[in-house]
Amino acid sequence: MKTILVAAGGSSTDEAVFQTALLAARPLNAHLQFFHIRIWAAEAARHRPHVEFARGLAIADVLQRLHHEAAQRSAIAERSVRDFCLLNAIELTARPGADRVTAGWQQESDDAMRCLMLHARHHDLVVAARRSRADGLPDDFLAQLVLGSGRPLLLAGGRAPQSLTGIAMVCWKERPEAARALAVAMPLLTRCDHVVFVTVPESGDGDADAVHDLVREVAWHGISASAQVVPADGRSAAEALHAAAQSCDADLIVMGGYGHRRMREIVFGGCTQSALEAGDRPVFVMH
Repeated sequence: MKTILVAAGGSSTDEAVFQTALLAARPLNAHLQFFHIRIWAAEAARHRPHVEFARGLAIADVLQRLHHEAAQRSAIAERSVRDFCLLNAIELTARPGADRVTAGWQQESDDAMRCLMLHARHHDLVVAARRSRADGLPDDFLAQLVLGSGRPLLLAGGRAPQSLTGIAMVCWKERPEAARALAVAMPLLTRCDHVVFVTVPESGDGDADAVHDLVREVAWHGISASAQVVPADGRSAAEALHAAAQSCDADLIVMGGYGHRRMREIVFGGCTQSALEAGDRPVFVMH
């Protein structure tokens, strides 16, 4: 895991995204490729509520405002990246081979989702923020990214974290998505102080036995780990996992992305949907 694509949105969420990306990069001596898409006004208008009702001069006014917002976000994003790299003594370079964290800056203007998906597929990890406001991207862009990129996504929490390698919580379900997420997250998990495997079992699914077996297996990787079987007790699985993360004060949550693409719809299970839409902790998701 040597190249990390960092989504620079030019908004208040950038601080948490940048710090999350840096904490992931440091133990791996990885390269942070900061990336910003300047979204054209006409494209942004398609994802702005109520724009379709605008007529005549109102349309021109909306497009001009969207163009101005895009220019502002672009300028803020570049300035924020350069300030962040300067503050953290990170060299901006395009050359690989360094034995320390390095960074690059890239900005493009294109079909936003096509462009983002292309660059995501060419990096080992993508770091982004949960969507907090209209920014010209479709509402489900994170879900599209998880399903379509073939790469893991690290979602930043609501504030800049202090660590990603203290306590990690792995959400387990006997599904291939969970196995993929665990495998891909191993470079980070091997550097954690402790890993907690948590499952919310359903009747007869075998997950309770599985988490104890996983603790024994990861010991071969030198990982200190423990298992927790958390009963739902009338809660949804997402609510039970959220409570477990609070209980162990997890620095990082690792989970499989459960969903499928059908026509133009993306349907996710409750746990994945909850992770994409809300949360105060960094979440590592792999479909």
